[in-house]
Order: sequence, then structure tokens, then C-alpha cells
Amino acid sequence: MTAAPGEDRIEVGIVRRGDRVIRLDITARRPIGIRRLAQGKSGEMIVALVPRLFALCASAQGVAAAQALAAARGTSLSPAVVAAQASAVLAERMIELLRGTMLLLGGGGSPALTHQLRDLMIAARPSNPAAPLDDEAISHIAQGLEALGLAPGSFADAAACRRWLGSDTLMAELHRQLVAEAEFGAASVDPLTAADDFVIGERLTGLGPSFAVRPDLAGRVPETGALARNAHHPVVAAFGSGLFGRLLARLIEIAATPELLRAVRRGNVDTAAVVQSAPLGDGIGLAAVECARGRLYHLIALDAEGAIRQFEILAPTEWNFHPEGPLARALVGTNLQASEADRRLVERLVAAFDPCVGFDVRFREAADA
Repeated sequence: MTAAPGEDRIEVGIVRRGDRVIRLDITARRPIGIRRLAQGKSGEMIVALVPRLFALCASAQGVAAAQALAAARGTSLSPAVVAAQASAVLAERMIELLRGTMLLLGGGGSPALTHQLRDLMIAARPSNPAAPLDDEAISHIAQGLEALGLAPGSFADAAACRRWLGSDTLMAELHRQLVAEAEFGAASVDPLTAADDFVIGERLTGLGPSFAVRPDLAGRVPETGALARNAHHPVVAAFGSGLFGRLLARLIEIAATPELLRAVRRGNVDTAAVVQSAPLGDGIGLAAVECARGRLYHLIALDAEGAIRQFEILAPTEWNFHPEGPLARALVGTNLQASEADRRLVERLVAAFDPCVGFDVRFREAADA
């Protein structure tokens, strides 16, 4: 979810004493230029600019900015606009989750998977940004997912998931390779939810970028993303919160996307589960969007002339890659050798958390750290 091409990367330092991981050192560089760029500008200018600045989750970023601006003005977007926004975010989320999964599993090297992903990307692209995806586009998405072996019902419960794992699809075959690593990185999940929004809005307003780059809620650093959204799903309950469960949580959401898109089109789904916003005070609005990597926040504060006085973005990666956050909880206390096999295992777990930038994993001894 970087705002510009460049050298933005996360370095995950695995600090060990003996073979035991005692802490994670996570360094990151976050682009904060948008904050300065937005100051004094009109809301319309920034809302139009934001999706063009982000290489990943551009629709989610654009929706968050538009929702935050409306909330700051004390207005509400029409149900038709919100439905179009939710549809765009859901379609983009499905593509991002699928692309990340293929890259993690090495499926990007398969011409068949690459071709199918490209077709899905075309089908998921709105032909009319002012309306939800139409029935024909949703049907193409459903057909594309079925071609990948991700049919509706494949992840309805643990039994269905086990049948899917035993199927002869390439996606199932790629996932079977990780069954032996099902428990790696398992930890309790504390989901970031809408109940946290108000406090987060207050912190963003008062602390600005210092909170946005390292957020915590009175010492609590919750998790956000597909696993957090599906923490109580029967498949996640059966397979756990380790590396394998994280990948299954993605598949649960991917396979469910066509039906969600149809529900948005019919108007019989609560779009607040995907997109929501609220005014926080005079001229201040907060938006939250559930994108592929988790709950994305935008905060906009307007000055007396209606120009942007403050613009903050809090990306999901900041929670999941907090030095005391979900990734750290998944790894601290585990036993890891300084071997290539264990380094690759950690890399797969980091990829399952799906940072919005590239990453490097380095093992360090405590005495050297």
C-alpha cells in the first residue's frame, strides 16, 4: 500500500538467543508525503489524486478518502454511491488476496494460474465506477474462481475444506504442501474492529503521523486482515491461526466474493462491513475500509475555508508489523535455527501477513543485536 514507487521495504529482524526467538526488530519506512501534499488543498483535488498515488489497493484508498471527506463535511454519500464503493473494494480485495496467495505459493510461475488471474482482474475492473459490478462481470468472476477450483462452498466448513484439499486442482495441490506447517506461527487473534474506530480517530487527530506509523491502543496492538475478519469461521477454528490457517482465511474470502458482490448489487447486504465513516467533530471525518490487508483508515480535518487542514492515513500493515504486534506474537517464543529452511519458513509467514511493501528477513543473535 505504498504511495509511490521506490525503496520502501520492511526489514524483519528475528532476534534469537540460542534457537529461541526472543524478539522481533521491525524497521520500516512509510511515505508520509501525502500528508504534507494535502494541506491547504481542496478535498475534491485530494480525493481525485489519492487512488492514482497507490500501486496497491488504489480503489480502497480512493474510497477511504471520499468517505472521510464526506464525513468531515457532515454529509452522507448516497446508498448508490456507497454500493458502488463497496463493490469496487470487494473486487479489488479478492484480486489482491488471490495475487498474494499465488506469489506466496509459487503459483505465479504457472502459466495457467497467471492467465486465470489476468482474466479475473479484467472481470473485476468496474466498467462504470458509479455503479456496482454488473451481473455479467460477477458471473465471469464466479466462473474464473471455479476454474481455479475455488467454487462456492469449498470452504463452508472443515469437512468441505478437507475435501477441497484432496481435490486435484493446482491451488489445492499448492496448499497441500503447507499442511505440515499448519501450526507454525499460531497465536491468539485479537481482531481490530469497528468498535476501535472512535479511539483510533481521536489518536490520529491528536497525534497524527506518530500514531499512524506505530499505532497502539493503550498497549493493545490488534490484528487486521483476512484472518482477523474470519477468526470465528469454522475452517479457521479447525485449522488454527498458523501459516496454513492464514492462507485458508484468504481462500474463504476469495470464494465468497461473487455472492457478496451479488448481495451488494441487490442491496441486501450491510455495506458497513466493508466501508464506513463517521464525523468526529466540527470539520473532522474518519473513514474505515476493509481492504485486502486489513482495516484501512483515512482521517480528514478541514479548516474554516473548507480546505484540508489535516490528512492522515493509517495502513493495516502498521498494526500487523508493529514490533509488539501480531507477527511478533506469532514468532516470539518459537524455536528457529539459523538455517535456510527456517528463514524460508519465516518468509512464508511474513508473506501470509502480506505487508504492503517488499520485505527482508534477517536472523540475528541476541548478543549481536
